[in-house]
This record gives sequence, C-alpha cells and structure tokens, in this order.
Amino acid sequence: MPKIAITVDATVASSIRCDEEIAGPSAYLEPEAHGTAGWPVGHGSVVNTLGDDGRPLEALVLMCEPALPGDALQARPVATLHLSTPGRAVNEVLCVAEAPCFGDLADSRDLPRWHAEPGAWAEALARLTPGRTYRVAGCGPARETEELLSAARQRYLRLTGCLE
Repeated sequence: MPKIAITVDATVASSIRCDEEIAGPSAYLEPEAHGTAGWPVGHGSVVNTLGDDGRPLEALVLMCEPALPGDALQARPVATLHLSTPGRAVNEVLCVAEAPCFGDLADSRDLPRWHAEPGAWAEALARLTPGRTYRVAGCGPARETEELLSAARQRYLRLTGCLE
C-alpha cells in the first residue's frame, strides 16, 4: 500500500514492540531511548482526506522517534481500528513509519507478533485523546484500510472541486 501523509497532533510511549522470540537474528532496533515498554505512537490526521463526519481521517502511527505537534510524516497504513463512542462508530487508520524495523508489519495479521493488538492501540489512544471515550470494536485488514482511504480521498476531492 502506498505511503500517506499525516500531520501529528501528539505522541506518547506505548507497549507496542516486536516479539523478540519471533524476531530472530534480523536485529530490530530496540526502543531503548523511549523506555523498555515499546515504540512511540503518534496521533494525527491523514492529509487530504475527509471522513464520514466531514473531518480528516484520524491515524495512529507506530514510529521510531516521537514527533512534535504539527510535524508532517510519511507512514504506511497497515490496518483499521474500529472504535465506538457514544452515538457513533469511528475508524482510525493504523500506520507504521517508514523504517527498516517496521518492514515486516504489513497487515492486521502481523499485529499480534508486535504486541500491537487493538487493546494496545486503544491504550495509546486513550492517552493521546483525553476526554474522549472510545471502545474498541475490532481491527480490519489492510485491504479495508485501502478502501477507507480511497473513499476519504474521493470525498476530499469532491469538496475541493479537484475531482476530474
């Protein structure tokens, strides 16, 4: 799946890290600078998209280094996190930053090996968006994420008059 541009709102530490027993000799970088818990997770919005609610799609990004609010970064979508909040359903795009250590994380089926199951993302999301209450309803594969992004780009293009 092609990379997408994300504008970061906030970053927190997470418990997401690769299972060392499965990683083997491929020498993943350890997130030592960010504690032994795991890699940082950033929250932001996907550039040039509109969700069903008329706002840009939101994204969670697993990254090597924390990002500052307002930073722009390129990320690779890997799954969709299905959330529910009182009165509506919300989908967030789960991404990984472009880095060799995340090369084998490509779809929702890879998330357990990284201890990046929906609960770990929800825990990071709760810290990234205080005041919002989300319940995790599930996690969709990369194919579903591609369809979500395509529809959101079409809505954006229609709104801006750029659709051919």
